[in-house]
Amino acid sequence: MQKPIFGYWSVRSLGESIRMMLYHLEVDFEDKQYLIGDDWIAKDKYQLGFEFPNLPYFIDDDIKLTESYAIFVYIALKYNSAYLGNTIIEQAYVNMIYGVLRDIFIPITVAAYDPDAIAKILEALDSKREVLDKVGRYLEGKRFFNGNQPTFVDFYAHELFERIEAFSQDYLANISPNFQAYKSHFRELAHMDDYLSMPRLKFNATKAYWGN
Repeated sequence: MQKPIFGYWSVRSLGESIRMMLYHLEVDFEDKQYLIGDDWIAKDKYQLGFEFPNLPYFIDDDIKLTESYAIFVYIALKYNSAYLGNTIIEQAYVNMIYGVLRDIFIPITVAAYDPDAIAKILEALDSKREVLDKVGRYLEGKRFFNGNQPTFVDFYAHELFERIEAFSQDYLANISPNFQAYKSHFRELAHMDDYLSMPRLKFNATKAYWGN
């Protein structure tokens, strides 16, 4: 049986949280990284049989998925369904948090490609300050977003928090001490300390004005 393939650009962006989850769950997979530019289009975009060609993608035998959320769900269902939440209520809240965090992640990532990136990222963050305050309060007394049980959303959250702190080291600390406590708990997950100690890819593509 061929090992699964995860395909994404050779940057962190939307791919890093999925890579971390795979690494944590000890999935033996190929990390297929495309050079920024025409590499993806020239090589594989229309050759691999995707119904909706895009990056990131996940290939597992005959399963050929695109879209980050679908990939997260598939990985959890196949390797440890507890990473979706153990009950309907838990799953609903985990999905809610994913939506909340995605609404922060996307605008600050897009802002990095603006020529006035520093100002635009800060503007995007400040526009989400109230939401981040609520996220900090949500983490009160919790090791992870689903209490003591990690889920896929924690990998997405940790990557978001690292991105924010790389931009402004004390931004989250000035909102709530719960962010740092959360990151410490995350690092205690299996293999995460090793992963986070490795040389890391850039947050964004070379054409970005920050994080490249």
